[in-house]
Amino acid sequence: MEAPTIGSAFHIFAVLAVALVAVIAAVKVSRVRSDAVRIRILFVLGCVMLASEVYKQLFYYYIVNDGVYDWWFFPFQLCSVPMYMCILLPLFDKRSIIYKSMLTFMCCFTFVSAAAALIWPEDMLRPYVTLTWHGLIWHGILLFISVMIGLSGMADLTPKGFFRAVCLFLILCVTAIVINMLAEPAAAAHPLPSGFTSYPDMFYLSPYHVSLQPFVMQIGRAFGRPAAMAAYIISIIILAWITCCIFRPLGKSSPKK
Repeated sequence: MEAPTIGSAFHIFAVLAVALVAVIAAVKVSRVRSDAVRIRILFVLGCVMLASEVYKQLFYYYIVNDGVYDWWFFPFQLCSVPMYMCILLPLFDKRSIIYKSMLTFMCCFTFVSAAAALIWPEDMLRPYVTLTWHGLIWHGILLFISVMIGLSGMADLTPKGFFRAVCLFLILCVTAIVINMLAEPAAAAHPLPSGFTSYPDMFYLSPYHVSLQPFVMQIGRAFGRPAAMAAYIISIIILAWITCCIFRPLGKSSPKK
């Protein structure tokens, strides 16, 4: 199909429909009195996301790029890590710091990434029906996860709890930069069939390429990539803190577990 454009009727309708379903479902699930039920739901969603990610990777590798791997779509973006966290959550004791930090991360940081992607889905509107809807539904699931966790009171939205989520975010940022550095030579050596050279840009923190994010791009061109990377990380943390402050009173009104 012809790739939809940002601001088109399809974009507006699809985003509103996905967001509405996600929020309504999140409100309903947040009223369930058992955290154990919600953890099982998160685990199932993680498995569904994993299966859909495998489909996307195979589609790009075999159909779009004729057997050449596109490192741009390596599954370690800010919007990808909740998939791993949802699958790993049942392995941790609910009293552990890691358990609470992952829930707080998915409440605050995942909300930012999901909302930003749905508002400006430039990288999701593709000339393939399944890939376009994959991106929209994926970020709808992320919106559901963040809102459900925020309204249910599962996350630790205290300043201390948010600080731990920030530490987790920074660890993920460092991991993303390492992946970008390790994968860059492989990406440069294998251009896509279109002639375009794909490159890894996990978390939009490539030390070799200026970020395509509009605000960050301008900073990168004016002050260099390190300044752009720092500005991007700080802006995400600020937006996540605002999200934390919004969900904090809402989570406190959730029913007793």
